[in-house]
Amino acid sequence: MLDFEPLGDKVIIRRLEDDAEMSRGLHIPEIAQVKSSKGIVIAVGEGRLIGDKIVPLPIEVGDTVMFSKYGATEIVIDGDDFLMLRFDEIYLRVKRIAVADKLTNYSVFKGSG
Repeated sequence: MLDFEPLGDKVIIRRLEDDAEMSRGLHIPEIAQVKSSKGIVIAVGEGRLIGDKIVPLPIEVGDTVMFSKYGATEIVIDGDDFLMLRFDEIYLRVKRIAVADKLTNYSVFKGSG
């Protein structure tokens, strides 16, 4: 894979696919499926320019995030599909919490941004 870094406040995300079956076992055809707005951060730009300073973005490679369905640009790198979007289009970072030795529940990181 190529080594790449988005510029400025851009972030590259690999979309996480939703499960294609409903709880009752019905299969939803691909054409009717709504694309997931959850993904894994693959690369992060150097930060946002505020005044004359570059402020680093408060997310890291490997974070799971939820983002705007309509703000991302689809890109292909080495045959793999990714999304590129501005940091402002990321709504939250997902954190898994261990409950009874199982990672099942989600909560949201509180952060500045």
